[in-house]
Amino acid sequence: MIWPFRKREIETRASTGLTAQYMDTRRRDLLTDGQAHLSATVGTAAGVWSRAFSMLTPEPNTDLLTPDILAAIGLDLLLRGESCWHIRVEQGQGKLVPVAYWDELGNGRYHLHIARVNHTETVRALEPEVLKLIINPDPPQPWRGRSPFALMGLSPTLMAEIEQAVSAALPMAGKGLLPMPATIPEEQQQKALTGLRSGSLAVVSSKADFAHQTGGDRSELKRVELTPDLSRMGLQPIAVDLHQRIIAACGIPPALLSDSGNAGAMREAYRLFSLQTVAPLARQITPELSRKIGVSRLGLDDMMSSDTAGRARSVGALVKAGVELERAMKLVGWAQ
Repeated sequence: MIWPFRKREIETRASTGLTAQYMDTRRRDLLTDGQAHLSATVGTAAGVWSRAFSMLTPEPNTDLLTPDILAAIGLDLLLRGESCWHIRVEQGQGKLVPVAYWDELGNGRYHLHIARVNHTETVRALEPEVLKLIINPDPPQPWRGRSPFALMGLSPTLMAEIEQAVSAALPMAGKGLLPMPATIPEEQQQKALTGLRSGSLAVVSSKADFAHQTGGDRSELKRVELTPDLSRMGLQPIAVDLHQRIIAACGIPPALLSDSGNAGAMREAYRLFSLQTVAPLARQITPELSRKIGVSRLGLDDMMSSDTAGRARSVGALVKAGVELERAMKLVGWAQ
């Protein structure tokens, strides 16, 4: 029989920091998916893509593709190049459930891993039950999509490293050293340091005497700055150039996010983004949507409805070219 009042031994472990380091590395891998290194530029591109996809209009209209699901699809396609959803029926209603990660076993078989609050649900599914959308397919593996960040080389990494370098330099900003000759007594050194901490003058009453008697120089008490000089690295133009290159590689015209305030250029950039980025991407994923949930088209009507000035100029140009007004109105989408 075991004595019930025996004192239990408490397990102690050495604090080496390896667990924290491992978790930090794991967090970065999960958040960046190994390709999209987090930075404000990546966040800007993610926001633009998700908001643009949320404005797409499914035709015919369906309750499966709600704006929040379309926004999640846009975010997945940007960060991973793939978006996987499990098609299921709950309480007599169709539903798309996001899949965190999946194993494609071939012959139309999948292992789907769906994240829950306190566990991960694993589902075995067949190909008709899985909605898998991809962009930028990898030629050796055409069943896998690729994120735009996977095609950018080192640009996202450099952008993240520049921000990390600036962040690492901030703790040393405003700090410095105050060298003192060894001949100055300790109480005088403490008095000077106390004055510096309190914001008043650092006074060493017998500085001249010490310098004269020891042959030293008063410049020995000159403050040495420890603030890193980042201006020599020229990070500002490099960061601006990288920002524009990453944004452009994501299919977002830099003029759309320009701080110059040129409204005309921003309108043209918005039109270019809608027609040359969002529309082709919507067409790429439409065949899979058509096969699985019956959506034959993702329209841009809601995105382009705000382009009143552009439509008005188009109507004027068509009318001047000899097109009837009613037909011109239909061509620009203003027909009743």
